[in-house]
Amino acid sequence: MSSGRGLNGGVSRCYPFFAEFKECLKTESLVTQEDGTRKWKNNCWQIREDYFECLHAKKEWAMVRKVNDQAQKISAN
Repeated sequence: MSSGRGLNGGVSRCYPFFAEFKECLKTESLVTQEDGTRKWKNNCWQIREDYFECLHAKKEWAMVRKVNDQAQKISAN
């Protein structure tokens, strides 16, 4: 995946998400707040979520299942 090469020799479909996530991680660091809690300086979690969604499509398939279940309920009535 990190090579960026797809099956047909072009850029893989998730490589742009990986590249963005990698760039975000370069600037990521923990910052200690005044109250002693630690917080991430940059929020790479949203970019990570996009990258993992591209790889695994869990949210997409959950939505497909929900739509199919709803369609079955409507057709059963």
